[in-house]
Amino acid sequence: NKVYPNPFNPITTIEFSIPDNNNDKVRIRVFDIGGRMVENLANEQYASGIYELNWDASQLSSGIYFLELGWALTGILES
Repeated sequence: NKVYPNPFNPITTIEFSIPDNNNDKVRIRVFDIGGRMVENLANEQYASGIYELNWDASQLSSGIYFLELGWALTGILES
């Protein structure tokens, strides 16, 4: 999984993969440096495969943001 370009201004592409037999909702959220969630990019079920999601951050100020990718029901998270 990757985010490119990094750093970016103001649009970036988030690439992620979903394993086989995943029945949980995929959750992708963005947090600012203070830990506040600034955007919820996904909260839905995806079939197994590789996906790309474009994030337009032009409405946000410049800074450092953290991406959280998780499965909504199992609680497995990658940051």
